[in-house]
Amino acid sequence: MRVEWGSLVSLDYEILLDSGEQVDSSRAHGPLRLRVGEWTALPGLGEKLVGLHTGEERLIRLAPREAFGDWDINAVLTMRESKLIEGDPLEDGTTLKIESQDGTSAFCRAYRVSEGRLALDFNHPLAGQPLTLFVRITDVVQPT
Repeated sequence: MRVEWGSLVSLDYEILLDSGEQVDSSRAHGPLRLRVGEWTALPGLGEKLVGLHTGEERLIRLAPREAFGDWDINAVLTMRESKLIEGDPLEDGTTLKIESQDGTSAFCRAYRVSEGRLALDFNHPLAGQPLTLFVRITDVVQPT
């Protein structure tokens, strides 16, 4: 079957950084299932699957904007460490779950910028990085 807009696609995959480091794979997390045109986790992937057939393998290159987005300085907040946490100081790169007063939550990484001040980076850890994906289409269900 051929992948079209709206198809439900199952695929095996490996995601690699330019350094060659593998950051995710179907071996680690199972096959990926997505509906082409609706799946937004890697927004550029769906259109690059269109035209492939069940059983086909392909190397796909995603620019940062097609993957986890460009790194955005506006997604970094600075604050006094004492407003965030009590006790031992945080290590650079520590992942935190931040909850707002209205109950919404988000993950960020904390970095020390000066004595007593932290930068909280809410960008995806892979933001700003191009990705190379090796994919193998295992199943395609046509849109109804």
